[in-house]
Amino acid sequence: MTSESRPSGRAGLTCAGAIFLGAFLLFQVQPIVAKAILPRYGGAPAVWTTCMLFFQTLLLGGYAYAHASVSKLKPRAQGIVHVLFLVAALCTLPITPKPNELAGATDAPMLEIIGLLIRSVAAPYFLLASTSPLLQAWSSSGGGGAPYRLYALSNLGSMLALLSYPVAVEPWLTTRQQELVWSVAFAAFALLSALSVRLAWTAAPPAPKPEEAPAAPPTAGRRLMWLALPACASALLLAVTNQMCQEVAVVPFLWIIPLALYLLSFILPFESDRWYSRTWGIPVLALVLVVLTSAAAMGARAGILYGVPVYSIGLFVCCLFCHGELAARRPAPQHLTSYYLLMSLGGALGGVFVSLIAPLLFRGFDEIYVGLAACGALAAGIVIADPANIIAGRRMFNPMHLWLVGVVGLVLVVLGLRLAQRARPGLRELRDFYGTIRVADLPSDRGTIRFLTHVGTRHGQQFMDPERRTTPTSYFTRRCGIGILLTELADAPPRRMGIIGLGAGILATYGRPGDLIRYYELSPRMIDVARQDFTFLSDSKAKTEVVPGDARLSLERETREPPYDILVGDAFSSDAIPAHLLTREAFQLYARRLTPNGVLALNVSTRHLDLGPLIKGLAETIGRSAVQIVTETDDEGDPLNARWILITSDTALLERARIKSVAKDPSAGRPAPRLWTDDYSNLLNVLRK
Repeated sequence: MTSESRPSGRAGLTCAGAIFLGAFLLFQVQPIVAKAILPRYGGAPAVWTTCMLFFQTLLLGGYAYAHASVSKLKPRAQGIVHVLFLVAALCTLPITPKPNELAGATDAPMLEIIGLLIRSVAAPYFLLASTSPLLQAWSSSGGGGAPYRLYALSNLGSMLALLSYPVAVEPWLTTRQQELVWSVAFAAFALLSALSVRLAWTAAPPAPKPEEAPAAPPTAGRRLMWLALPACASALLLAVTNQMCQEVAVVPFLWIIPLALYLLSFILPFESDRWYSRTWGIPVLALVLVVLTSAAAMGARAGILYGVPVYSIGLFVCCLFCHGELAARRPAPQHLTSYYLLMSLGGALGGVFVSLIAPLLFRGFDEIYVGLAACGALAAGIVIADPANIIAGRRMFNPMHLWLVGVVGLVLVVLGLRLAQRARPGLRELRDFYGTIRVADLPSDRGTIRFLTHVGTRHGQQFMDPERRTTPTSYFTRRCGIGILLTELADAPPRRMGIIGLGAGILATYGRPGDLIRYYELSPRMIDVARQDFTFLSDSKAKTEVVPGDARLSLERETREPPYDILVGDAFSSDAIPAHLLTREAFQLYARRLTPNGVLALNVSTRHLDLGPLIKGLAETIGRSAVQIVTETDDEGDPLNARWILITSDTALLERARIKSVAKDPSAGRPAPRLWTDDYSNLLNVLRK
C-alpha cells in the first residue's frame, strides 16, 4: 500500500464507522424520546406516527443540508461548517424531555409533541440525519469506497438500533441511564465525524479514467420516481403500523416490527442487486396487495396470530418493491445528495399524508387502502414502461398489466365500500389524535343497544329502552369487581369517586344523591360522545364532572381538594398502557389522594398483558393489599371478560363474604417483576406468556 492510498483507506473506515454509529443513534433516540412522551398522551398510537413525521421531516432537513453543503461549499468549508454544527449539537445534550415539559394538553397534542421534540432532540437528530449522505459524498470523492454500500450499512445500523432497544436497552437501563449512554455515544460519533472531515481533506481522490464521460443528469421522470417510490413506502409503513396497533393489538412497541422490516427492505437492494428482481417481485407484490386488502377489511377480526404476520410480511414485500425499484434508479455519485434529498422528501410526504391529511379525509384508518392502491398503480406503470415489453418498436401485451390494474380496482372498490358503510344510518364514527371512536345502534332480543368502540375495543354499551338505560353494562356490571365493590358500599355515606377514563360514563349509574363522581379524560371527542350519544352522565343521581387532560397531572394539581373514597383506573385502550399511571410515583400519588381506607380499583381487562404481579408489587409499596376479581363472559355477552384489581388498606372490606368468595391473588403466586417507576418501565415483563 502506498502512502497516498492510506489516507483514503483510513477515511473510508472512519466514514463507515461514523455512518454506522450515526444511523444506530438516529434510530435509537426515537424510542427513547417517544417512550418519554407516550404516557402523557394515553399511550395513543398516534404518538408514534407524530414522532415519525417529525423525524422524517428532520431527516429531510439533514439531507437538504448535506446536498447544499456538497453542491455550494468547497471541501474545507464543508468540514468547518459541519464541525461547528457538531459542537452546537453537543451543547444541547441531554436529549430526553423533562417531566415538567410533558404537559399532556388535549387541544393540539400533535403540535405540542412536535414542539417538545424540537426543544429536546432537534439539533443532534439533524446532525445525525445529515451524516449518511454527507459522509458518503466525502468518501466517494476521496476514494473511500462504494457510496451505496455505505447506505446499506447505514440502514443496517438503524435496524440494529430498533431491534436492540426493547430487548437489550429498555429492560436493563432506566431513562436517565439511556440518556447518559446515548449522550456518550453521540460524543464518540461527533469525534468520528470530525476525523472523517480531516481525513476526507487529506485523502487522495482516485484518478479519473480517460474513457469515462460525465454522467448525464437524471431525467425528470427518474427524479419523479425518486419521490413517488419512497413516498408510497413511507405511507404504507405508517398506515400498516396504525392498522396493526388500532385493530390487531395495541402494544406500544409493536411499531418496531414494521419499521425494522421497512429498513431491511432498504438494506437488501442497496447492498446487492440480487435481492430484488422485477421478474418475481411484481407478481408477488400483486398477490400481497390482495391479501393485505383482505386483512385490512377484516379489521379486528384478523386477530394477532393472523394479522401481525400478514401485515408484517405484506409491508416488507411492498417496501422491497418500492426500494428495489428505487435502488435500480440510483444515479452516478455526483448526483448522490440530490437523490437522497428527493428520497427523504418522498418519505416526509408519505408521513404528511398519513399523519396530517388522512385524519381530515377519513373517519376511520382508511389510508392503508390509498397506500395499497398507490403501490399497485406504481407497479402497473413500471410494468407498462418496462423496455422488455417493447419489441421492434411495438408495445407487447403483458398479462401482468391487467392483473395489476384489476388489483388497484379491487382496492379502490373496498375503500369505496368502507366509506359507504360508514355513512349508513345508526352508525357514528369519529377520529381524533387518540384513535377512532365508533357509536353503533344494533338490534338484539333485549331491544336496541348502543355500542361504543374505541381503538378496536368495545368500551361500553347502553340499552336504548328508557326502562333499562341506567343498567350498568360491559366491564361495569354488578357481577364485575367494580360492581361488587360499589354494591357492598351502597349503604356508606355520600362519597367522592374519581375515575380515570370516561368511555360512555357507565359508572355514573352507581351514583347516589350527595355523591361526587369526577371523570378524567384525555380525548375531547370522547367527552362529546359521552355527553351527546349516551345518557349515563345526565341520568346519574350523583353530581358528575369531567376534567379534560391527563389524569395524573390533574390529580397532582388537586392537592388542596378533599381526598377520594374510591379512585378508579379505567384508562387502558385495549392494550395501550399509559405507563405513567402504573409507576411507584403514581401509586404514591393515588395514596395521597385517597382517604385512609379508600379503594383504588383498576380495570386491567387487557388481551395480551398480565399486569397482576406488577400491580400487586406496586400496591405493597404504599402499604395496601390487592385482590383480583375476574368475571367471565356470560351467555348474553355481558360482562366482557372483566378483570378488576381492588387495592385498599381496609382489610375488613376485603373480608366481606361476597368479595372474599371471588377474590384471587393478582400475582397467582408469581414474583413481581421489577417495579415500574417514572424512570423505568418494561413492557416485555408484563406480556402474557
